[in-house]
Amino acid sequence: MTQETAPSGARQMAGKLLRYGAMLFGTAVIVQFYLAGSGIFAAKGPVGDASSLDPHRVLGNILAVLALLLLITMIIARPARRVMITVIVLFVLTAVEGLIAGTGDSAPYFAALHPVIAAVILGLTALIPIWVPRSGAE
Repeated sequence: MTQETAPSGARQMAGKLLRYGAMLFGTAVIVQFYLAGSGIFAAKGPVGDASSLDPHRVLGNILAVLALLLLITMIIARPARRVMITVIVLFVLTAVEGLIAGTGDSAPYFAALHPVIAAVILGLTALIPIWVPRSGAE
């Protein structure tokens, strides 16, 4: 039998950052839904060019950076396999979602997947704090 050693201080801290970073990320995704709705309903003219969607676009870029930071934090924390897979899928979907949104003018039915993927991202984000213990240790 091998005895598993306790995670180092850096891994524990990274685990805590992963847990609370996912909570922050999920909260920001909820804000994104609001910003998308308010931007669309405030749009004057074509929605694709609407400046009322600028806050949604900016927060989307911030979320892309946060997804990368969660990925880096996950690498340091080395959590359970299901958490690692969830963070990797979250990162990939966040990148893909931004690209899909950009196809709105040329492929509107494909671009309509943008909010669907956002809902999946929100669900994945909710799993991470459930699966990562409060102590940050695995």
